[in-house]
Amino acid sequence: MAVIEPITGQYVYVEVDGTTYRTYFESNGTGIPLVCLHTAGADSIEYRHLLNDEDVTRDFRVIAFDMPYHGRSLPPEGWWKGEYRLTQKFYMDFIIAFSTALDLDKPILMGCSMGGYVMLDIAHVHPNKFSGLIALQPRAYEPAWATMTDWLVHPEVNPHNASRPLIRSLSSSEAPEEYRREVEWIYSKCAPGVLGGDFHFASKDHDARPFLGEIDAEKQGLYVVGGDHDWSCYPEHTAELRDAVVGLKNQEVRIPHVGHFPPSEHPAAFKEAIVPVLNELKARYGRSDRI
Repeated sequence: MAVIEPITGQYVYVEVDGTTYRTYFESNGTGIPLVCLHTAGADSIEYRHLLNDEDVTRDFRVIAFDMPYHGRSLPPEGWWKGEYRLTQKFYMDFIIAFSTALDLDKPILMGCSMGGYVMLDIAHVHPNKFSGLIALQPRAYEPAWATMTDWLVHPEVNPHNASRPLIRSLSSSEAPEEYRREVEWIYSKCAPGVLGGDFHFASKDHDARPFLGEIDAEKQGLYVVGGDHDWSCYPEHTAELRDAVVGLKNQEVRIPHVGHFPPSEHPAAFKEAIVPVLNELKARYGRSDRI
């Protein structure tokens, strides 16, 4: 008998600044809503392992969505009239609008790479909107991505081929080969200009350094998680956050043998690291049972 996964895929219409976005999302489970944000240039398929994990979905409704221009979320009407550039404000507004469209009551957010970066922005601008914030591979500031944007759209460069060695360099050589290759494949599907447009947020419109000291990690349930083999998020980078953010000292997690894409490149190591975090956040809902 064929295996059918329990994941459900749906579309929801999300409105931001008068524009409607037909947004694809996948979900599974019941209980505490856990909204997952993908990395730059990728889509919600990065969370397929978490969405299929019965240990997690017994207690959490795991939801992963594709940002506009990514995966199965098409660009809005008239997209060809301007250049795609993700901004901090739009990113935060869209996350909030998506949560509102699904009628989620103060969900937990978890995002990786640019999705991890925006956790810091949300913690500062919208400190009471969410029950917890899990930042995977976060940086207070990372200008390096912007330097790659020009060659990703150069007419003599095939961005699908050019991005693959970059992605491979960000994943750990100790992660399972099949999953490292899968991450490369996910990125090879990215539409022209989208990765560079995401880098606009990640390198130019995101700089959390001025306000890190204003964030209370313990009060907001903010956790930072970093894979040790990610050259864009070494231990010293999360240590910078730990030392600057109030209450983050006991809420920093490092994952050995993992690179920039923990949920997709090494699902087993990611689960081992993230389950204790989810258990602590469950306590905010008055739940003492553990995964």
